Amino acid sequence: MSGPAWAPGERAGLRWAGSLGIVLLAHAALIAAALRWHAPREAEPPPQPASAVMVELAPLPAAPPAPPTALPPGPAQQAQRKSRPKAESGPAPKPAPRPVPRQAHAEVAEPQAPVDTAAARQQSAEDAPADAARAEANGQADVASSTAPPSVQAPPGSRYAASQPSSGAASQAAATWQAQLLGHLERFKRYPRAAQRRRLEGVVLVRFAVDRQGRVLSVGIARASGHAPLDDEAVATVHRAAPLPPPPADIPGDPVEVTTPVDFFLRGR
Repeated sequence: MSGPAWAPGERAGLRWAGSLGIVLLAHAALIAAALRWHAPREAEPPPQPASAVMVELAPLPAAPPAPPTALPPGPAQQAQRKSRPKAESGPAPKPAPRPVPRQAHAEVAEPQAPVDTAAARQQSAEDAPADAARAEANGQADVASSTAPPSVQAPPGSRYAASQPSSGAASQAAATWQAQLLGHLERFKRYPRAAQRRRLEGVVLVRFAVDRQGRVLSVGIARASGHAPLDDEAVATVHRAAPLPPPPADIPGDPVEVTTPVDFFLRGR
């Protein structure tokens, strides 16, 4: 059985229609492939930055309690103190007697006149009953009193008299040092020639400070003589005589300020 017969014009139209369909399908496939190729990909989320790590420190574990010992507990320290026998307290030491200060000047006792032996015997015989009565009264007073007598403070006059020797020794040391100081300055003193020619005389009161080793720290004029050559020479004398005799320990102060006169007088006026 044969197929239907097509006219030549119809065959050509069918070929063109088939070719067009194939071309359209091919283009559709290409367009679909292109669209699929260029489709935007889903954006991947950016990597999260590493977060800071916080470390929380735990407290140190407590030390385990010490295991109990098998030994029984000892007695308390206070009980030991109570159980100790108290040391027998001995008699309190007697206070040492205070030394009697020596007087600065020794007193010389006046010679006593000879006493008649017979008169002395008669006087002692008359005083015997009175001495016996006085001794008996003193004995009764000792028996009645069972406590030590209260301490009696010395009157102010006695304390002042006791301090006199020390102050006297200090004044003696100061006087000795002043004499040495004046003699030392005298050896270094010079009479200015200009003052000798002009017959100038006077006394300069010099004030200076000296330390415990005798070094001169400062020099000044407390009272001028009225003549410049004499005043200048007095200050130069102290500088020239340094170091000076050191002050004694009885003179307090460091430095020690001294005010002394330096005199200038011509001989054989």
